[in-house]
Amino acid sequence: MWARKRPGFQVVAWLLPILLFVACSNTKDEPERSPWPRCVEVPDGLLASMATEFDAVAQSQHLDPDGLLRNVWLSEDLDSVEFYLHTENTILWTGMYLASQAFRFAVTGEAEAEENARRALGGLGKLTAVTGVDGLYGRTMANPDVAYDHRGEDNPGWTDSTAPGFEGWRFRNEVSKDGYAGLMFGYAAALEHFTDPDLRQSVKEKLRAVADHLIENGLQIVDVNGEVTEHGAIYHTALDDYPGFNAMLAASWIKIAAVDLADEEMGAFYDGCLMGLRPDVTCPDIEVFDLGTYIESMEERLFLFLDDCKQNYDNFDMCYQAMYPLLRREDHPELAARLEGVLRQQMFHTEDPQYQSVAPIGNCFFTFLYVALTGDGPEDPILADAVNQAICTLRSFPPIKFDRAIPAGQQEEICRSRLDNPVAAEIIPLEGYHFDNYLWRLDFFEIQTAREERRQLVYSPEDYLLAYWLGRMHGILDAED
Repeated sequence: MWARKRPGFQVVAWLLPILLFVACSNTKDEPERSPWPRCVEVPDGLLASMATEFDAVAQSQHLDPDGLLRNVWLSEDLDSVEFYLHTENTILWTGMYLASQAFRFAVTGEAEAEENARRALGGLGKLTAVTGVDGLYGRTMANPDVAYDHRGEDNPGWTDSTAPGFEGWRFRNEVSKDGYAGLMFGYAAALEHFTDPDLRQSVKEKLRAVADHLIENGLQIVDVNGEVTEHGAIYHTALDDYPGFNAMLAASWIKIAAVDLADEEMGAFYDGCLMGLRPDVTCPDIEVFDLGTYIESMEERLFLFLDDCKQNYDNFDMCYQAMYPLLRREDHPELAARLEGVLRQQMFHTEDPQYQSVAPIGNCFFTFLYVALTGDGPEDPILADAVNQAICTLRSFPPIKFDRAIPAGQQEEICRSRLDNPVAAEIIPLEGYHFDNYLWRLDFFEIQTAREERRQLVYSPEDYLLAYWLGRMHGILDAED
């Protein structure tokens, strides 16, 4: 019996080195799985499949004829777009969508991502050209040849364009710093990852106009009427927001322009006038009083964590949008370390029970940016849990972002938010939360009111796409997720 089996054994013994070589070669060619913990509810390939669907629907349905990203109202058969909606901050959401496509291109190199970016850049170009003022953008705009939900266009916030070539167009004025935060985040990502010379030149021209407008107007956004917009002052002594918050936005936007335009004068303004690194620089007189340097304001007066449920998650969102390109471009070792300290100590996790820590809420955008900028790994249990919760949040996205029915929340109210809405002690899961076009700015503790289903109203998917492709680019997610 042994004699009959021995020749087979010899064959196997002869083949074993080859089989091992092939097995090892195949293993080597396979990409390694991300070391981060995964939401146990996520089947392999689900997140990637959802990204593919959301990328397709953004391109085919949510980019309007001018290239701006919008929510849409579908026909009764849900088969086509009946009209586009004037979401309050089209500038912001198109900027975030542009960033998502830059991250997608960095991961995949897909020409479609580059083409989507060109369309979005075309829309953003019109959104500034329609105002007739270099570097000034509208919140949104109305092309007379496009079908919109026109409700609200007759209010005082809308202006008739006087720019040549835009006869009959209107734009929503009073653009604010949150719109520019998304815009600059998108431009920074585009310049970091796209390689096409024409596309890059288009972004640089737009970036130049924004930076010049801010510098010439003393770090302020000035509207078509010559007045500073309601939320348009970003110098840190303006006191319309916390000094550290304004300091972070201003520093980020000037640093992006200085680095990506290779502009020595803007670099000197950033180093000398904002960060206090160069005493030889003559600075314009734009501050109301002396608050020290902009990095000191960030360290001492950022005030994102607030007690009594008063945290402003819009401000958190803008600070993350500002910190990411700022810290990635900061090459001064001491200043980079101080900026990272601001991120670690004032923007992500706090042990103080009177504040709501960001770490456990499942906010993918904040969590993935924190991982990317700090380089911390899954050995940190708080961060590992935060990543796991963030991936669970992505898993909870519905495949179609229509305005879904939500019952009234039954959680116990413990306090009121800054907008006087009821707030719960525990995080409210996404399944029981109102949806809109951008999840990452919402207060995940806010108790929800009842909402009826409206399938014709479909929200744009830049929130999912931004988080997914950012996670892929930084190795938190992989193609198997």
